[in-house]
Amino acid sequence: MNAPPTLLSRVADHQYWMSRQIERAENLARLVRVSEEMLLDDETLGSGPAQEEYWTPVLRATAMEGSFRALYPRPGRGDAARFLTLDQRNPDSILSCIRQARENARSVRDKISDEMWSELNALHILLGSEEGADLLARSPHAFYERVIGSSMLFDGITEATLSRDEGWSFLRLGRLLERADMTSRFLDIRFGDDPADDARSSLRWGAILRACSAHASYRRLYGGEIAVANVVDLLVFSNEFPRSVRHCLRRADQVLHDISGTPTGRYSNSCEKITGALLARLSFSGPSEVMSRGLHEYIDELQVQLNGAGQAVFETYVLLPGEVDRRFGRLGSGDQTAQWHREQQQQQQQ
Repeated sequence: MNAPPTLLSRVADHQYWMSRQIERAENLARLVRVSEEMLLDDETLGSGPAQEEYWTPVLRATAMEGSFRALYPRPGRGDAARFLTLDQRNPDSILSCIRQARENARSVRDKISDEMWSELNALHILLGSEEGADLLARSPHAFYERVIGSSMLFDGITEATLSRDEGWSFLRLGRLLERADMTSRFLDIRFGDDPADDARSSLRWGAILRACSAHASYRRLYGGEIAVANVVDLLVFSNEFPRSVRHCLRRADQVLHDISGTPTGRYSNSCEKITGALLARLSFSGPSEVMSRGLHEYIDELQVQLNGAGQAVFETYVLLPGEVDRRFGRLGSGDQTAQWHREQQQQQQQ
């Protein structure tokens, strides 16, 4: 797969972001669902704490707290879930992610299968319809399950119907990098909890595991008792669990080498260098390092490196040399990527 970046750039951009946005929508659905579950569990136990305790860490972990406060200066019950789900003013809500994914899919309609388009379009129609709004009001759990199931079905359809060419590689790359990033954000929701409250801590870690579809895997590996170090081991360092950060990075590193044609163990560009270095770090460290450093601090650093990998993909395969610095030189690397992507989406929808 040694096609020159100029040939791949437009298609790569659309397919890469299509898969990232679908994966992001799925993980947001998982996040909101698990937050609702944690709130219900605590209310069932009779503790009844303010909803702010649950939604602030979620908004902070997804980097949406500032925009939420601007739109909802005095938030009420259900506002945070609404903001994350169907609020059109939020460019990162589930609805906005699926809309943007559909726009990217439309731009490369001839590069994806009919079945992929049908599934994505059906989800897009549902989220923008009265039927979708009614489903969310009647049964939030069923609504979020529908989003999660559609994303997983889209992934399966992609695996079963798309040729293994460069476009497929960028689809896989986008989904894997987004999944690694969002898994790390799931862990960061725990920051700020009272470690002395063992009952509540166990409930919340259990909810995080269920959100990652990891509860059964955890029980098989570690038994029924939930320990923070074991959760970190599974969700960050596991080489086998498909949603762990290490597993996603290992597969992403393989995809990057497939795209460039560079033998494994070497690197030909900055994105291969970044993912390879991060993968090596995860391979030779473990939960003890995370716990000694601090979970929040470790996750923060990990997310910076993951953002760097995404930025490097853009600079290597999508953007012209020097274009990022020329247009967005005063922004941080993560902001550069977000701003470039936002402009691309706006251009598509004009």
